[in-house]
Amino acid sequence: MKNFIAICSALLLAIFLTACSQNDQTDNKTNNDSTQESSNAGGDINNNNGQKPADDNQSDNNKSTENNSGASTSTDVAKNQDDMKKMMQDLDFKEIELEISYGKNKEYEAEIEHHDNGDIEAEVEDEIHNEDISDDVKAFNSIYPKAKKLQIDKNTEKQDAIDQVLNAFDLQSDYEKFEVEFTFDDGTKLTFED
Repeated sequence: MKNFIAICSALLLAIFLTACSQNDQTDNKTNNDSTQESSNAGGDINNNNGQKPADDNQSDNNKSTENNSGASTSTDVAKNQDDMKKMMQDLDFKEIELEISYGKNKEYEAEIEHHDNGDIEAEVEDEIHNEDISDDVKAFNSIYPKAKKLQIDKNTEKQDAIDQVLNAFDLQSDYEKFEVEFTFDDGTKLTFED
C-alpha cells in the first residue's frame, strides 16, 4: 500500500510539474511576442496573414506596456507628460525649435519646449504635407524619433547640423531659409541659420 501511495504521489508530482512547465512556456511565448511587437514599434507589425491589424485608428507606435504609475515603459512612444520628460533625457538637448521655409506657404516648423513648471510643449506646423499638430503628446511623438537621430552638441559645425536636421526630418535641401535652435540642459542655446 505504501508503494502504491508513493507511485501515485510521484505521478501527481510529475503531472503538476509538466503542467507548470507548459504554463511557463506559454507565458514566455506571450512575453516574447509582446517584446517582439514592442521592438517593432517603429515598423509594420504583421499578423498571421501578413496584413496590418484592422484597427487603423490606433497606430502601431502606440503599443507599449504601462507600469504601476501609468507611465509608459516604452521609449518609442509617449502617452503623457511623464513619458515625454523621461524620453527627453535620452537627447543631447532639452529643447529644439526648427523653422525651414521653401517659399510662400511652404514651411516646416517643429518645436519641443520645456516650460518653467517642467511641462513639455510640442507643436508641428507642416505646410509641405498639410499637417498641423497642436496636441503636445501627438506632436512630441511626431518630432521625437527624428530629434533622437540628431547628434548635436556645442561643437557641432553649421553645415553638419543643417545636414543632420534635413536628413532626420526627411526634408529637401532646396530651402529658402533654414533656422534651428537647440537649448541644452545648462541653458546654453545654439542657433544655426542659413
